[in-house]
Amino acid sequence: MVNFINVIKSRKMEDLHCSIQAGAHIATVAQMGNTAYRSGQKLQWNSAKNKFTDKNINNKYLTKEYHNGYKLPKV
Repeated sequence: MVNFINVIKSRKMEDLHCSIQAGAHIATVAQMGNTAYRSGQKLQWNSAKNKFTDKNINNKYLTKEYHNGYKLPKV
């Protein structure tokens, strides 16, 4: 994480130890593991939709209720 912050500050991409794509993939896999652990279920991932195949898991773990009137815009 320190390397990533330093690269952002310096704007020297050649100093980055890991590609952005690899870092994003690692973060996604880690969150998938956390979701599987918290749900206590074996989960299937739809990589085309970037969602779990179980709609209930998606609703419970991939979305949050916003507070104080904040909402995401519908696109």
